[in-house]
Amino acid sequence: MSTQNALALTELGKPLTKITLPIPSSSELKDNEVLIKITAAGLAPLDQKLRDKNMFNIGSRLPAIFSGDLVGTVVSNGAKAKFPIGAHVFSQTLFDNPRGGGLQEYTIINGEYAAVVPDDVSDEEAALYPINAVTAAWSLFSSGGFDMPFPETAEAGAFDYAGQKIAIVGGGSNLGKLATQFAAFAGVGTVIAIASPDGAELLKSFGATHVISRHDTNIEEQVRGIVGDELLHVFDTINMGEGHTLGVSLLSDSKKGVFVSALPGKATEAMLAKKKGGIEEKFIRGFSHSFPDVAELFWKEFPTWLAKGSIRPLKFKVIEGLDADKVNHALDEYAAGRSGERYHVRVSR
Repeated sequence: MSTQNALALTELGKPLTKITLPIPSSSELKDNEVLIKITAAGLAPLDQKLRDKNMFNIGSRLPAIFSGDLVGTVVSNGAKAKFPIGAHVFSQTLFDNPRGGGLQEYTIINGEYAAVVPDDVSDEEAALYPINAVTAAWSLFSSGGFDMPFPETAEAGAFDYAGQKIAIVGGGSNLGKLATQFAAFAGVGTVIAIASPDGAELLKSFGATHVISRHDTNIEEQVRGIVGDELLHVFDTINMGEGHTLGVSLLSDSKKGVFVSALPGKATEAMLAKKKGGIEEKFIRGFSHSFPDVAELFWKEFPTWLAKGSIRPLKFKVIEGLDADKVNHALDEYAAGRSGERYHVRVSR
């Protein structure tokens, strides 16, 4: 068999359609690359934005295969990749390859940024993590984010996590829930989640010390009631453009703060002018290759955290097979804001 089925974007703004593509050959593998037969693929809200809004200029690189969260069975290794044949691994898509996503039967991953799925974690659950967990970790533990030490390292042992204060705007998103768990796991003393009140108890069980309703009109006042003018770290998981203004408003007016966002944008000039101590605005992308040293730690340690239950799973729905109608419906649900859960595709058994 030399061809495979795939769901692809062939026209910007139109539904994904089923096409046939060549199966990558083992002879194509670079040293650290791994060919996998995909078992599960995660659909993210970003996939809807790629389909409908030409994010990252995807329209210039069609046909494109979506789903950056990959789980699969190892078929073949490059010269330096040493996964057992048949091992279940999870990883990210090769972001420079628009045809590398998970909505197909086979693809190539970078074995440097991959790990074996823990025994008690299903392939469908593992599809939650490759991009969101990396993005959440980068927001906290990389120089592209707050630059706190990676947990359980020598540097972490000498760091005052308990004295740190962070706020997560969009705490109820999947990314926000994972960032909350990472912060709590690291030992951050004050974790304020801005989220729907319906999810407050869950977020507190994940480690949020305070949950403020995203519907409230006095969010800044409530945050200052908790931390005064001492908040130096805000992570916004959901807002774009001038939507960043809310998160920036929460930062200290007198001390330099760091605002990290998962989507591009900028606070209003009026709000920035209020920050007399200065502000560093950062746009984080969950690419493992962006921070190789941290990525090496992440892909080594994160599966252990999952296996121990230190990081708990989030809710998701499963679509069986490469069903174009169901996958497009899931993306439409993201577009309409009707889905508070992720959709994952079970590609094969």
